[in-house]
Amino acid sequence: MQPQRVCHDTLPRLISVSLDLMRLVVVAGFAAILLAATSSAKERSVVSVSSDPTGLTVKSQTSGQKIIPGIDIYSDGTVLIRRYDGSEATKHIDKTAVETLLQSLSRTRFYKITEDSFNTEVNGSHPPGEVERIVITDCPIWTIRTRNADVTRSTKFCGLWEMTQHYPQIKQLKTLKDAFLMV
Repeated sequence: MQPQRVCHDTLPRLISVSLDLMRLVVVAGFAAILLAATSSAKERSVVSVSSDPTGLTVKSQTSGQKIIPGIDIYSDGTVLIRRYDGSEATKHIDKTAVETLLQSLSRTRFYKITEDSFNTEVNGSHPPGEVERIVITDCPIWTIRTRNADVTRSTKFCGLWEMTQHYPQIKQLKTLKDAFLMV
């Protein structure tokens, strides 16, 4: 008598292994997509100041792309600088200096200063009907922004330096100018 041969069908086993492998690939791909979506490829700056010129386009000497002159500071101490001539530079500062700067800027409360609050202070500093106004055209729009603990604060002001020269008594302009000078 011959021993009975047991024939295992390898096709179902092969299909099962193949399906398991496909599931693993799909899960790994989904995890990679999810990880990419939740982590930013480039960290956002924690302090940013810019001077967006009006009537002028500044192009990067490196990429040829339009840039807005300014400074971006990152939590690791990296500082990116974009200049009006289109040159760009990277510098590094100590992380503690970044934290100190964030705290100092927060104390100024620069983010509460707007063109409307400026107008209110100018109007309140003179008797009714005696406010002399100037009109400035083609001045850069100055922006300052901080991001700390997921709280972003910012303000914009057109012709800041020119306005501080014409209205030196306005405290809000001095505060805003001082905040820019800290950076």
